[in-house]
Order: sequence, then C-alpha cells, then structure tokens
Amino acid sequence: MAGRICGAILAAATAIGGCGLQARAQDLKIRSPIIEPQELEFENNFVIGRSKTTVHELEYGFTDWLKLGAEAELAADPGHGFHYDATALEGLLQLTPQGKYWADVGLFAEYEHTARQGDPRSVIFGPLVQKEVQLYGLNTLQTVNALFTKQMGAGSVGPLSMLMAAQSRLRLDPCFEPGIEYYGSVTLGDHGDEPRHRIGPMFAGRVGLRELGINAPGGIKYDAAYLRGLTGATDPNTFRVRLELEFPL
Repeated sequence: MAGRICGAILAAATAIGGCGLQARAQDLKIRSPIIEPQELEFENNFVIGRSKTTVHELEYGFTDWLKLGAEAELAADPGHGFHYDATALEGLLQLTPQGKYWADVGLFAEYEHTARQGDPRSVIFGPLVQKEVQLYGLNTLQTVNALFTKQMGAGSVGPLSMLMAAQSRLRLDPCFEPGIEYYGSVTLGDHGDEPRHRIGPMFAGRVGLRELGINAPGGIKYDAAYLRGLTGATDPNTFRVRLELEFPL
C-alpha cells in the first residue's frame, strides 16, 4: 500500500513538472549539506512562472565530505521555446559529521558560464545548515541556505547579492513530508535588482526502486512547491518541481 501511495505522489509531482516551466531553477532549490558517499545522482529541476527554466544535473559523492556535479540549464522566455542557457560546475563540502554537533553544516560553491556571448559569468558560494528539531512532539527538518552570488566579466552589473532559502518540513513518512519554503534575493549594495521574496507550501519524499517493483538498489527523491511572490518584482505565482534518481555505486 505504501508503495502505491508513494507512486501516486511521485506521478503527481512528475505531471506538475511536465506541464510547462522569471526564476531560475537553481535559485529555487533547497540544498542539503549531507553527502551520500559513492552515490550517483541525476537531478531534474523545473520552474514554472512567467518564463520557464529547467536544469539537468549529474552529481557524485566521492567521499563522505566531497561531492562534485555538473549541470546544464535550458530556459524559455514567454511565448518562446527552450534554448540552451548556461552550464555550471559545483562542489559541496560536508564540514561536520551528520548528527555529531548542534547542526549539520556544509559549504557550497558553483561557477556558471552562460551560453550567450556578452552575458556575464557568475559564482555562487555560501553555507548550508540543517537540523532535526522536535516541535510539539513532531519530528521536523529545518534547512537554511545562505548563498552569495557575484557576476563576473565585461557584461557584469551590480554588486554582490545574497540568495536566502529556508525550508521547514514534518517528517511524517519517508515518502511524504509536507512543509513550507521561503526564498529571497537581496542586493548587497546600490544599483542592483529589486528584492525578491517568495513563500509557500511544499511536499517532499523518497521512494525506493524496489517499492516501485524495480529489483535494483537506489531510489527516487522528489519535492515540489507552490510559491507566492511577496514583492512587486517577484512572479506572483511560481511552481517548482525537483526529481532525483539515486544510484549507489
């Protein structure tokens, strides 16, 4: 029964992601500081707003403290089809053993190279923090990403910016964990973009391949959210969906 419920939830998340996609998928993503060593991950992120974005990413946990990945981004402006937009290389360092200290902490870094000539390159870096908390007898997972981004090159504009992401979710069942997410983007100086803030409900889970009738190790992680814009510069309604295939090697 649990496998059928998880399968139905996963199918719903897939349908939302396939129904179509001004936010970038990698900006609307909660990143965990926890690394699964010797695990290959193929991840697909979709954002559905005024414009459309999808990011396909391949990651591998080389050790219990180092994970590296590469991603390709496709984007589509309103009324237009998808085009290749950027490539990025990223790395994650898990700085604390899981569960040993007050919180689990990691350090994330990414370099993005755009496909269009004249567009600026960019770097993103900053800490990832995660902690399990008991609230009113319920087990919750709290995650905060505090990332800084800077454009580089001849076409770069604006000072350093901060990308905030936070998620709080109930650990009800491995295949279904509901919660809430917040995303914010703030320029740390003059002449930057207007602040953007989003908040809304989400749900996430993991389904083992064997639960789906596939006799193989690994599983599928998914999460999805509906986000309401809180400022005039933000899309009023945004959907985001992430699907990830895990393969232990």
